[in-house]
Amino acid sequence: MTTDPFETDPVLIRAVGYPYDITAQSFTFIDGEAAPFDAAHTAGRRPVIGYGSNQSPLRLRQKYGTDHAPIPVQRAWLDDHDVVFSAHFSSYGSLPAALRHVPGTRVAVAVNWLSDAELAVMHPTEIDSYNFARLEGLTLALDGGDVIDAAWAYLSFRGHVGDDAQPFALAEIATEGRQLTALSQREALTLMRDRIAPGEDLAAFVRAHIDDSEVRDARVGQLQAAAHPVAHASHKVEAV
Repeated sequence: MTTDPFETDPVLIRAVGYPYDITAQSFTFIDGEAAPFDAAHTAGRRPVIGYGSNQSPLRLRQKYGTDHAPIPVQRAWLDDHDVVFSAHFSSYGSLPAALRHVPGTRVAVAVNWLSDAELAVMHPTEIDSYNFARLEGLTLALDGGDVIDAAWAYLSFRGHVGDDAQPFALAEIATEGRQLTALSQREALTLMRDRIAPGEDLAAFVRAHIDDSEVRDARVGQLQAAAHPVAHASHKVEAV
């Protein structure tokens, strides 16, 4: 029987599970579940790049519940980008994702086609650490064959976690031509523990910034102080 708290404690399972159940297929999020994709639902909606847990039906259910309009979630490949760790801890313990401009790398993402009402739900879950922005000059190849050159995304303003040379990429996110060192969520949390509280039990370390917002804020400050500056493609931040 396992004694690993990251396999038995639901709170810690959530922390290391990020970015959760990313699907390989496009889907339509209906009644809190992933149903077959229907492109007809994309009409009149904005393409918003989901590159971390916003690709996940589980995370969308946490944000939208089960009573919502159908939300199309379309798989895509984004040129000249990778997904790295933002320099902050989430309230549920994880090091969340950040989109980074990395010429020559192609990353697997989802496009969440969102209405204004759905953006109003999404914004409060993101704006503490991200700016909502329109990116232009993209090569974003959608599942089904279309390629679009502009989309919206939540861009980290806290910096990107890494070593002295470069940021770390999320191992859970598929890429082509990755140039950055990739870490799993648990590996990244372990490394942050080693930097911030060497020798502390990892479960206790993660629990501390889940349970105490002051501890979390102090640790976020430490992450930001050592972070790489953000690197974003051409974009315009929008007020939310």
